[in-house]
Amino acid sequence: MRKISFLMAFLITGYILGIWNFLVLPKYYITFGLKGFLISLVPMLVAMFLIYSEAESTKKTRYLIYELFFKIARTPALIFTLLMFLMIMLGVTTYYSAYGIALLAGVGSIYVPVIAVGTVLLSVFLLVMAKGRTLEFISIISILFVLFAIVSAVLIRGQALDTVTDPQAVQYMERAVSAITSLDLPLTTKGILFMIVSVFISFGLGTGVYYVIGSFTPEELDLKKVLAAVFVLQIILSFAAAFTVAYSIGAAYQAYGEAFQNPDIPADESMKLFLKFNDLKDYATNSEKSPMDSIEVFYSIPEILRGNVPNDTTLIALLMLSLYLAGLTTIIVLIEMGSQMLSEVMQLGRGQSLGFVALLGAIIAGSMVIGDIRTMFVVVPFAVAALIAAVEGYPLLSSELTHNKAIIAAVMVVLFVSGMAVLYYSLTAPKMPVKIGALLGLVLLVPVLMNNMLLKSRR
Repeated sequence: MRKISFLMAFLITGYILGIWNFLVLPKYYITFGLKGFLISLVPMLVAMFLIYSEAESTKKTRYLIYELFFKIARTPALIFTLLMFLMIMLGVTTYYSAYGIALLAGVGSIYVPVIAVGTVLLSVFLLVMAKGRTLEFISIISILFVLFAIVSAVLIRGQALDTVTDPQAVQYMERAVSAITSLDLPLTTKGILFMIVSVFISFGLGTGVYYVIGSFTPEELDLKKVLAAVFVLQIILSFAAAFTVAYSIGAAYQAYGEAFQNPDIPADESMKLFLKFNDLKDYATNSEKSPMDSIEVFYSIPEILRGNVPNDTTLIALLMLSLYLAGLTTIIVLIEMGSQMLSEVMQLGRGQSLGFVALLGAIIAGSMVIGDIRTMFVVVPFAVAALIAAVEGYPLLSSELTHNKAIIAAVMVVLFVSGMAVLYYSLTAPKMPVKIGALLGLVLLVPVLMNNMLLKSRR
């Protein structure tokens, strides 16, 4: 049983610790410091409570997710909302993971769809090869990632300390690093709201994954202990990711300075570097800037580093491989759990369901090479993730599943309020792709309105 607990803890950790821990959350740990981290513990605990409740519901009843929704909660339509959201999260995660490899290889964004398809095919191949040992396989991949993330953070720190010698760059780096543990940085309402929603996204809520995990969890397994271990690992690795980004920012500052003073670099290239430098500085200081914009800023770091600092290849490789492995563990879990959900709903074989989920994920990831489409899909989780997480938790209000309805209801209110606030910001944004993305997110909720119709048709 200890072995199962160990494997389950790393499976969930591998799923939770994804690209968002590198692309978004470090921004708030740097701009808000330790106060931001302490505040983020609240949505973390809310997420952990939902994760436990969802997994425990299928663990105790021994129902599969669709059976649970249909027979007990009487909400079969919800699974279609969760499946569609899962597909979008799979596509977004795959695209940004592949983008990191493209930057590492020094190739243009035109190759990102190819790398994305390759990543999806690799994930499916590994899952097929794992056969009946999927839990062990995913857990091993997650363990390798956890070890790599920690080692990578240490190595990047060492490389940055050896590389960054320019006084101003050192000052920027020390400021970013010390900010993570500072209690003196100011908080902003909008920034805190973005951070809370980012935490919910990073925990993978809204995809139905935890219901599926609970359905194959042994009854005697204590999920509380497993999730306690996950919580500790999440905190450790979140700080590792934050320090990784902070030290990378320091190296990028120096790279910008050296490139900008290089007379061999054309004026237009210098201007591009200057704009990226300002974006990078904004990333580390402006908490109210949209997290969607912050994602693009993160990917400017390798471009600034390349050819402008010693050991640039090592720094870029460590940073991008950390990101890719974080994405890969999430991608594998999303494909596996999505295929199980689809197989149950559509009565498909494992091969068919794996292929269908992988195909849709690859199509979404490939289409994101177009800027406006990329913005549209990235907006979806930020605009509606909290609302879909509330929808995901709704079945838990069934009297057969929970004895603490008040807590579940309170959690759903928190999710609904924060979700509506972020949705408002998205719908009122000046950019049209952002508004379209928010509307697309609302479309995912349409199946919820058809629940009664589906119940009648299934009688």
